[in-house]
Amino acid sequence: MNQSQPLPPLAHNLRMWRERRGLSASALAREAGISKSTVSELERGNGNPSLDTLWALAKTLTIPLGSLFTASTTHADTEIRRLIDAPVIARDGSKVIAQLLAGWRTSGEVEVAVVTLAPNATRSSRGNAVGVVERAICMSGLIEVGPEGSSSLLEPGDMLTFRADQPHIYRARADGGRLLVVQQYPSAV
Repeated sequence: MNQSQPLPPLAHNLRMWRERRGLSASALAREAGISKSTVSELERGNGNPSLDTLWALAKTLTIPLGSLFTASTTHADTEIRRLIDAPVIARDGSKVIAQLLAGWRTSGEVEVAVVTLAPNATRSSRGNAVGVVERAICMSGLIEVGPEGSSSLLEPGDMLTFRADQPHIYRARADGGRLLVVQQYPSAV
């Protein structure tokens, strides 16, 4: 790998979590039951680890498996994640495919809702409480979602993350649609 290129999320996150846990590569390998060379290669962005290896690393680091794959996000007001770009974290041939859309930490409250929109329906919100972040995942149809003036058109499987403490909309196209909406409230001070 070219030294000037950024490391892929797995390499970056594995090293970051190992260092946060105060483990050497040898200690992580020993506790996870894998070779030190495997840990070293993965941290350099090389190798093709098995799912068992990844589960062993995540378990040893006491993190969700998805934390090894999630690229660090920017602090932008909105971020769209297309299902087609989401990493595969588990696969059983063509029978089961699991893709990671997001992972996050929270110390506040989280609400999960399903929003069903009739054809051409629009739901406008004046905005939620200060600091609320929303993740809207399109389950069916084509739905325009997001802050007024900078919304995005979501297809099934796409997710938009945005600050929901500003006016925002959900607008279905001609066939209607359904969203899974996750609202994250900041912890009370």
